[in-house]
Amino acid sequence: MKKLTAFLLGIGAATLFVSLVLTSCTKTGPAGTNGKDGQNGQDANATCTQCHNFADTIVAKIFQYDASKHASGSTLMEATRNACAPCHSSQGYDEVWVTGADTTATGITDAAPINCRTCHKIHNTYTRADWGIKFTTAFSPRYDHTASIDLAANGGTSNLCARCHQARAASPALTNPLSNTDSIRMTSNRWGPHHGPQGLILAGKGAFETGTASFGNSPHRDQASCITCHGGYAQGNLVGGHTLIMHDVSANNLGDNFTVCKQCHSSATSFDIGGAQTTIEGMFQDLKVKLATANVLDSNTMLLKVPKYYKQKQMAVFWNFQMVYADRSNGVHNYQYTYDLLQSGIDYMNSLGY
Repeated sequence: MKKLTAFLLGIGAATLFVSLVLTSCTKTGPAGTNGKDGQNGQDANATCTQCHNFADTIVAKIFQYDASKHASGSTLMEATRNACAPCHSSQGYDEVWVTGADTTATGITDAAPINCRTCHKIHNTYTRADWGIKFTTAFSPRYDHTASIDLAANGGTSNLCARCHQARAASPALTNPLSNTDSIRMTSNRWGPHHGPQGLILAGKGAFETGTASFGNSPHRDQASCITCHGGYAQGNLVGGHTLIMHDVSANNLGDNFTVCKQCHSSATSFDIGGAQTTIEGMFQDLKVKLATANVLDSNTMLLKVPKYYKQKQMAVFWNFQMVYADRSNGVHNYQYTYDLLQSGIDYMNSLGY
């Protein structure tokens, strides 16, 4: 018992000694100067709560965006190919934005879908300026690096969208697209501008200008922008706002979000203002029948019939037809340019007897 008591007293003495030593070594020193709020070397008054306050407006935007096609990441698997990654992943978009290349160095295997950071300057200054659009300047399109696209309306915000919503380069390329004698052999039925050329249609570029049409442009090119229309009046998470959806096909059946159109077209009751969409749809169907009759288009798959030799001018008309098909606005983006693309194709097919 005496040994146990001595042992406990020894432990107690040792603990007291260590406590006194640590206390003398860690006493509070003089107060330092105040640090900067949310600094990152920028604005001393910046705070995280400028953005991370979860006000209802931010909650609404998140709610809307989660319903968008971009947020679904349904085509994200394409990012594993470096030619697809620039538009099918957030990392790919950022990489080519810096390098100016058409492809990423390698495919993206751990890809993120298009998200807030893809389009906005998130955590750049740690202020509300970070909600700004990342890219607003002119750029060179993939189909022709000597050309320039600059959709200047609304501060150039459409240039951000058009960097992905553009045609890919034709492969094989048409070396003489106005020729009705030079032939070219096609081996892929997916030859064409790909699925998202809306930015080029809006800009009035990217098509093969055949025939005598003027290939003019409608006022939308210089007065409207992707954001002012697709990001306009929001109704829940069905249309508008950060859904970027223009037409509701849900059970709610809101139909066309033509409220955004009424800013300029006060009497609008749908997107078919003045029957423009009806006109374009009629012309599109006319050219579709002619191309199918000529054994150029498979009207079931809407793809090219291959393998086969075609006249280069035939392929120019087919390319233009696919531009209109993939645009899917029936002329809303740029009525005059769309009209001229279709009319020049109809005229050419008529000259061949179709």
